[in-house]
Amino acid sequence: MKATESIVINGYDLLAEHDRVRFPDVVVCGRKLNRGTAVASPRGTPHDDYASLKQTHLSAIMPNTIEPESPVIDYSYPAAGMFVDSPAGVYLDLYQGVAQKLIDEHHPRYQQVIQALVDNGLAFRREINTDDYVTLGDGGIESLHTSQDLAVRMNDLAGGCFPGKGAYRTFFSNSGAESGEAAIKLAQLHAYREFLRRHGMPTFARLMDDLGIPVDPYFDASDGEPCYTDYPFFLIGCTSSFHGRTMGVLNLTQSKKAHQLGFSKFRWVKHIPFNGEVSDFTDLIDPRPITEILDAPGGVREVVANGKVPKDLAALFALECYQGEGGYKLADCAWIHGIAAACTEWDVLLGVDEVQSFARTGKLFAVQHFDVEPDVLWTSKGAVVGITTARADLAQDLHVGWHSNTFGGGKFFDVNMAYTTVDLVTGFADPLFEGRNYLENSHIKGEYLRMRLAEMSNRHPDVLSDFSGLGGMWGLSVRHREEIVAKGWHMGAKLLGCGPAGELSRLRIILLTDVLTREIDQMMDVLDRIFSAVEADHRDE
Repeated sequence: MKATESIVINGYDLLAEHDRVRFPDVVVCGRKLNRGTAVASPRGTPHDDYASLKQTHLSAIMPNTIEPESPVIDYSYPAAGMFVDSPAGVYLDLYQGVAQKLIDEHHPRYQQVIQALVDNGLAFRREINTDDYVTLGDGGIESLHTSQDLAVRMNDLAGGCFPGKGAYRTFFSNSGAESGEAAIKLAQLHAYREFLRRHGMPTFARLMDDLGIPVDPYFDASDGEPCYTDYPFFLIGCTSSFHGRTMGVLNLTQSKKAHQLGFSKFRWVKHIPFNGEVSDFTDLIDPRPITEILDAPGGVREVVANGKVPKDLAALFALECYQGEGGYKLADCAWIHGIAAACTEWDVLLGVDEVQSFARTGKLFAVQHFDVEPDVLWTSKGAVVGITTARADLAQDLHVGWHSNTFGGGKFFDVNMAYTTVDLVTGFADPLFEGRNYLENSHIKGEYLRMRLAEMSNRHPDVLSDFSGLGGMWGLSVRHREEIVAKGWHMGAKLLGCGPAGELSRLRIILLTDVLTREIDQMMDVLDRIFSAVEADHRDE
């Protein structure tokens, strides 16, 4: 199946690509690497001699997710595309900064933008874009863009992807967790305002009295809108989900015990099984109007105590169409359609977390594969900045000061790298790929990888059980995962697991969206050697 003879996918000849591959050398600290000619050639592990560095790190930086056996990234090693050169040989980076890297960092367009930032003295310019408007003057500066330029681009793209939702608007932050935080706050504030529009403040006061939630006397209520000490608007998420570790999105995360131990939680959160039954959601919701529930014996308090959620208090259903930390698992299409239909019926906002999946599955948003239109979605990682994009009409419910941050949209370097990334994946026709853009390339290469993985699974059934994925985002179910990851370092692959450990555990494979056929072929050769070595170690079992 290797592209040594013509393989055509969607009219694209993968073998013919080899003749067009031409890249300049990348030189760092005297070491030279070329993406077009590099070959995975391990001679041992790249990080065996870093004991003192690891000790310094662990003694200076608070514990996070790093462990003693974690890899070392040496910035003196040149990187080009999927390859990294080290004294222990060239290896393939198969998790790309846990989905941070979307396009080869040496792409000429990136270099052009960086040069424009340097030439105009703007590479380090930072403003608080949530407090100040920003402009590049009437004439602008060639190659550079402001945060509102990026917002307009994202809004237009979202509106084109999801035309049934109308116009969109965007909020910028610094990370995936922050973009999720903004989505939570937007959804809860919308639920509150919608409640008042439907039922009025007297009914809301009655609800709060029923739930025993008092007014906070510190805040002035002379405008007729008291501020309460809590607000009972529910978030609904999925088991095995990961939306981040900050305190808001942590309530939606349900992946590992380490994420949760010792931290306080919202009481207004529910989880249902990912890829379970639609009835897991529909049975959770009490569809009666809030006034009817308040008039019934036990009121809202009893409904909540029985584990139900009044539909007027359901703010957000948060979904990963492609679970990341949960095991690189794709959602079931029929299940998503059922969830989306229920959200529409009950006016619950459907929110989609695209932090890892943005522009990596052959479409701009992974949710497009499921023919479902979200009310709000959020991303970061490959998008460079935190981006929360939501239906424009929801903005009417956001008062001044509802949310803010220091550098969201204000780091001029990041904004321009983000704009360039979005422009490249959606609008750049690369001659290397016969004028296809990078989303199209990712789709084609994903289908090629599907073929290669099917062949690999047949050759190594005792190690590779099954696989699933889209574009450049793949999960492999393997036996002996930790051994595979360890051997990978010796044999030319930087690998990372995801999801729970077990007899079968998931291994993630992340490709650049401008991935080359030759890089996939190199990767499969390395995986073949790794799986063969693991099989040999367990042959007598």
